[in-house]
Formats: sequence, C-alpha cells, structure tokens
Amino acid sequence: MKKKLLNMNDIIFISDFFVDEINGGAERCNEAMIGMLKKDLTISKIKSNNVDVQFLINNKDTFFIVANFFNLSEKSKNYLASNCRYIIYEHDHKYLANNNPLKFKNFFAPESQIINKNFFYNAQYVICQSKMHSEIVYKNLLIQNIINAGGNFWSEEDLFILESNINSDKNIDYAFMETNNKNKGTYKSLAYCKEKGVSYTPLKPQNFHSFVSNLSKVKNFVFFPQWVESYSRVAVEAKILGCKVITNKFLGVSSEDYFSLRGKELLNKIKENNITLLKKIKKIINNENVEQNFQFKKIPKITISCPVYNGDKFIEHFLEDITKQTIFDSCELIIINANSPGNEEDIVKRYVDKYDNITYNKLDYRATTTETINMVIESLSNGEYITVGNIDDRRSVDCLQIQARYLMFNEDVDLVYGDCLQTEKENETFDINSSKNNRYEHSLNNFSKENMIKCLPGPLPMWRISVHKNIGLFSKKYNFANDWDMWLRMVDSGTKFKKIDKDIGLYYFNPSG
Repeated sequence: MKKKLLNMNDIIFISDFFVDEINGGAERCNEAMIGMLKKDLTISKIKSNNVDVQFLINNKDTFFIVANFFNLSEKSKNYLASNCRYIIYEHDHKYLANNNPLKFKNFFAPESQIINKNFFYNAQYVICQSKMHSEIVYKNLLIQNIINAGGNFWSEEDLFILESNINSDKNIDYAFMETNNKNKGTYKSLAYCKEKGVSYTPLKPQNFHSFVSNLSKVKNFVFFPQWVESYSRVAVEAKILGCKVITNKFLGVSSEDYFSLRGKELLNKIKENNITLLKKIKKIINNENVEQNFQFKKIPKITISCPVYNGDKFIEHFLEDITKQTIFDSCELIIINANSPGNEEDIVKRYVDKYDNITYNKLDYRATTTETINMVIESLSNGEYITVGNIDDRRSVDCLQIQARYLMFNEDVDLVYGDCLQTEKENETFDINSSKNNRYEHSLNNFSKENMIKCLPGPLPMWRISVHKNIGLFSKKYNFANDWDMWLRMVDSGTKFKKIDKDIGLYYFNPSG
C-alpha cells in the first residue's frame, strides 16, 4: 500500500514508540516537543518500523526529527543520510552496539562497537541531552554537529502536575523506582536501602500523575542507574519535588550547573529551558544558525607526509581518495616530489590550487622516502599527529578520523594502527576492491613487544610527532626496514601502540614491486 504523501511544509517525527504505547521519559519528552511544535507548525508522527525508502522518497522535501530509531531499517537510514534534512534527538546511545558507554573505560568504545556513524555524521544536528551526554557522543563519533540541549521537554500538563505537588508532606523516608529495566538499577537501589538498614518504599509503574504524587512524599529518592543516563528526567522531577537524590556519577543532568537547584527555582529553570530548546529546534528547521552550547575538544592538526616518485598512474587516484577523508580539513598534506621523472606535477598543482591545506615541494635530487619523511618531521610539519600518504594505498573515508580519535582520548597511546585489506590490483578503493577480505599479514596481531617480530603498524599508522624529540628521526641505514627500525626504537623506549579493531585501509601489494 502506498503511504500518504505529506505536504512540503510538514515535519515528520520518527520514533520507535510514542507515549500512548510506552510511558517512558524519552516518550514523554518527545510528546512534549511535538505538542509545542504543533502550535505553529504541522507535524506528523510515524513509527520507525513503518518507514521505508518509498515513504522517504515521497516526503524527501520535509524536515525529519528522528528520536529513538532502533527499528529504522538500514536502507531508510542510508536514504535519510544521503537525501534529507533531519536532526537526531539523541536519547539512548544509539551510536553504540551495546547502547551503554558505561561498559567501556572512560566511556571510550572500541571502533568495532561504533554503529550508525554515517547516520549521525550526516544529520544536520545531533541534539544531546546534557554536557556529559554531548562529551560522550563526541568522544565516540568525533562529529562536529552536536548541540547540547542541556535539558528535556516537559508538557504544560506535566509541569502543572509537578508544581501542584511541590509542597506535599513527606512521610516516606526512602524510595526507589521498581522497574524491570536493568539499566535503571532497581536492584542496586534496593541493596543500598538494605545495607543502610532504612525503611523503603518501591515506587511501582503508574501514570505520571500518580507517580509524581507518590514521589512528592519521599524524603530520599534512591537511584543508581547501571548505564549513562543521557539526562534523567526522574532525578530532576525528584529535586523539583524537594527530594534528596541519592545516586551515582552516571546522570547526564548532573553535568548541568542548574542541577544544584531544587523546588520552585528548578521548576522555573525547566520552564525556561522549554522555551530555549523550542526556539533552537525552530531555528534548525528554518536553516538558521544555532548556538551549539558545547565546547569541542579540537582535533589536532594531522600531517600527511607524501613522497612522490614515478607516481603517474597513482597520484590522481590518491589525491581524490585522501581529500575525501572526513576530517581532511584538520590535516595538512605535504607532498614532496623527489625529483621524479614522471608527470605528476600538473595533477598535484591542480589540487594545490583547490585546497589551501596541500603544499607541494619539488626537490632537485633523488631523495629516498626516509629523507622525505625526516624532512617533513624536522622542518615542514605543523601537525601534532603524523601519518604517511603512500600514493598506491587507499584509506577508508573515516580512517584519519578513527585514528585521531584514539590518540585524542588515549593519552598513554603514541601510535595507532589497524587492519588493512590487501589487493594486487592497482587503484582500487577501500569500498570497491578485489581483496576478498585478505589482509596485510604484518598488522594482524595486537600490539605486544613479542609481536613486534613483525612490523605491526603496517602501511597506515598514525603517531604523535612529539615522540621524535626523544627517539630521533628515521634511520638512513635501511632501504626497506626504516619504519620497522623506528617502531622498534619507539617500543624499546616504552612507547605504547594500539591496534584499532577495524579495517581502515587498502594496501596495494605490488606484484612487481
């Protein structure tokens, strides 16, 4: 059955469930937002499992708000990412396969656990619920389109219910939510009450009015979530109602300054947030600039050292590939022509004219690859990280982004590498190749001193350029093992390497090389 074609000016709100099916915090927040937008705009709701590509084609000129989307098909996500204007109103860590950053040290997930990257990357904005939430999303995706909403939406009815219960008498010493959702940590809250030997009351699932009425009578609200709460409406509601909140460090809202407030003062702040958030959403819909309210950790400049010699048949394919890197604007590509007899220069100059972060140097003598990279390290680089751009190898479009993320958020790691697919056909791409999942042998093992019997970092490592202050430059003694010699010296000095658990590039195994 063909789905209805909506008007161009409609907003389509996509979610797995709506409040008439699940009375959860995310669903109440979504419904409140929908209700406020409806006052000025036309908005239609659709469940994610009812969205298909044909529906999106029929409505591609509308603006989409995507909330929870576990049931949204990959085809639909890909179509939205390539063809539509949309924001993601992020609730539940849908960029992680396990949906819980708490499972990873410092909330930093390995690359194999990152999902929906393209969908998040291509959203006009990703609306996060709090500073903590924003920081964790950024740490795992390294995307620049994050907005910290610093709050949720509450409906006028819910705000009235909260305000009506602010001055209730408190006759319950300790209480916690009774729920089968393990993430909410009912068992931990119960254990806390038993350990303290206090009288407690479980607050059973019920409608919002009844829940607030019961919560308002509680002196101490115990809440120990077992995942990172992107915000935590219930903690805010408890503080508005005058409860003391006993919790852990996993509440996103605790990173917001106003969480120190309580009672009517906190309620007024929430009302103010409603207005501020609504204005931001409307500005985004109208394609206006909005304040992101989030301080990004800047991506350090990445130097790509690129030696060129007899590279006629590779150079244009390489330049086309490297300039498509998702964070190429955070890079400097330094090309050194080692007195090549080829005709690469015209192609290189065309790219130099197009990109202001590409520099070209032509030598009047035949320099080795060792000499060119040492030249870059010693005098040409302005980067904090460095990698080598071999013109016959190719990278995944997010290779440099993935590697930079590991170095940015793992201060004890100085070099990162990953698996590389291997091909014997020149100028194939990472996405389209004949490797049949055959991988470059040396990089297969995880890092250890013993495993350095192989040159683990392979053809596409990225490392901190600062290590050369202590280790020195690449040795000129070796024609083919100068990189292996460098990595061994680094390891011997105590430098730590990290293997990324994902294919990040394509290595050209030249049969005649």
